[in-house]
Amino acid sequence: MDADRAGRALAARFCDAVARGDVDAWAACWRGDGEWHLAGEAPVVGIDAITRRFATGRAEFELCVPELLFGWIDGDGDAAVGRWYVREVQRTRTGTGQELVGWYDDRIVRDRGEWRFARRRFWLLYRGPRSVAGEVLRPPSPASP
Repeated sequence: MDADRAGRALAARFCDAVARGDVDAWAACWRGDGEWHLAGEAPVVGIDAITRRFATGRAEFELCVPELLFGWIDGDGDAAVGRWYVREVQRTRTGTGQELVGWYDDRIVRDRGEWRFARRRFWLLYRGPRSVAGEVLRPPSPASP
């Protein structure tokens, strides 16, 4: 699979894992020595630290749905860079809602035959309240490929 298609599929799998709160599927998107840079925070390096940070952060939300707005991938061979603009709707376990808008600058690599993130750097453009007063429903497990 070429870098463009692989990068788009990787970004989609990442968002799907976030929305479902699937820590294992989310961690599978990363290379073992990956770097995750969140706006205003020190970089998180290495799959164990990255996974712990995600699991702890995601546990705070009963709803966390990222939406890919648009993006691009540039590269060939076994490495590429990309940018994805995202919007995320969140609701904490206490019922507070917020919306984030920003973008990820990515470096993806082919790792043991699979494309994974080597680095994701998130830049926050907007954070503010969002009404999410409705009912949060649990979807069934994802369909098998």
